[in-house]
Amino acid sequence: MEHQYFIRAAPTAVFRALTEAAGLTRWLCDSAEISPRKGGSYRLGWTDGPTHAGAIVDFVPGTRIALAWTWPGVPVHGTVFSLEVEPQEGGTLLRVAHTGFPRQEKWVELYGGAEWGWTYFAMNLKSVLESGHDLRSKKDG
Repeated sequence: MEHQYFIRAAPTAVFRALTEAAGLTRWLCDSAEISPRKGGSYRLGWTDGPTHAGAIVDFVPGTRIALAWTWPGVPVHGTVFSLEVEPQEGGTLLRVAHTGFPRQEKWVELYGGAEWGWTYFAMNLKSVLESGHDLRSKKDG
């Protein structure tokens, strides 16, 4: 799965939102711990949902972060979730990729969930950074 999104925000602001705990909780999860460096760790949690934890497998300051991604209770290993920012006139191009899924029918539902989820969260990141509006807000019908 690979997608690109144009965000009307400075690349530094987008990268902070991807790599700082306070930034991650604004658009992605309810709790976050992260050591943004290659070999560092992360823990992302959702109220009434899963907690994903693992290692940062690639990190280029200001440009790219890649996380070894696992699902609690699901024996799939080797998937990598990566986020990359590229300066563009008027904002930032965000590249989102989640790779390494086994090519077997039993993983189709998990892959589809990841595809849907990352699309939703990337659009939420765009909304938060461009307008301050969190699409996850229960206050907005």
